[in-house]
Amino acid sequence: MDIDIKTLRTFCEVIRTGSFTSAAQRLGYSQSSVTAQMRALERQVGEPVFLRLPNGVRLTPAGSTLRGYAGQLLTLVGEMEHALRGPTAPVPRLKVGLAPALAYGEQLARIARFGRRLLPDVQLALRVMGTAEIHAALRTGTLDGAILLTGRDHHRPAAPALATAVPATAGRADAEARTAVLARRASAAPGRTDGPQAEIDVQELEFTPSTRAVGRITGTCRQVVVADPDCPSQRWLPEFLRLRGGETPESLELGSMDGVHATVQGGLGCAMLPSGLAGSADGAGLAPIPGVPRMQWTVSLLAARGKEIRDSHRQGLADAIRLALTCPV
Repeated sequence: MDIDIKTLRTFCEVIRTGSFTSAAQRLGYSQSSVTAQMRALERQVGEPVFLRLPNGVRLTPAGSTLRGYAGQLLTLVGEMEHALRGPTAPVPRLKVGLAPALAYGEQLARIARFGRRLLPDVQLALRVMGTAEIHAALRTGTLDGAILLTGRDHHRPAAPALATAVPATAGRADAEARTAVLARRASAAPGRTDGPQAEIDVQELEFTPSTRAVGRITGTCRQVVVADPDCPSQRWLPEFLRLRGGETPESLELGSMDGVHATVQGGLGCAMLPSGLAGSADGAGLAPIPGVPRMQWTVSLLAARGKEIRDSHRQGLADAIRLALTCPV
């Protein structure tokens, strides 16, 4: 009997997943390849090792006998490979700061999950920190890199104000033009410029100016809830409201986007929320602030000065962030 290790691994994967199709997906093979391997295995054994069922497969008595020996052989082969490789080199650690505006809901776990998949040779250490803290850590080398919001762009027209809608076309155009001007001026407010340059522009991320939907009449917002006062997505709304109304609104800093989200849902203020959060099932009870446009910022991957991050690691991390922000949950 001459059964190769690859076939035994496929055999064990079929047992774990319960079907040829699932095993093929896990191993990266085609279903026809898995089927061919199992047929060749059964020829070696001399009888079927699986019963084919409508919803999968089940081991035959011969398959059950083979399973025990296959597990022992694969364990032995793994021990042999480990012994031949000798002492393993320490896995490099990549310390990356993450702005609170990007660490909402399951995003942090999703970035970690995609990062583990795309950077198998790196121990990824994610730290949620304020933008000012991240820039300080990048300067001192405490962090290897960071995921931040950098660029900005006026994205979509504002929702009409309920109590002050302008019926005339010219009037609406004038109101929209004024809103666009204010949006640009608010974006031009001074921010931090002492950090390193962006290594990779990863993804555009839209934010929606949000308030509690219940009792919404004029869209006024006396208190702005922010997660990170140095982040452009959080700095923008207070400045826009100041330019529009002539008074600086009160500010409530909470440190986390989930805390901001819950506070706005509770009717204690308004905020710029990621549109994916504001428009999700978790965003029930929220509505756009009338007369305030949605905005778009660039998610960028930055590297610390003097830190060498391999190109493959930079690209893998950028892809992990992009997948976490765009793939369905």
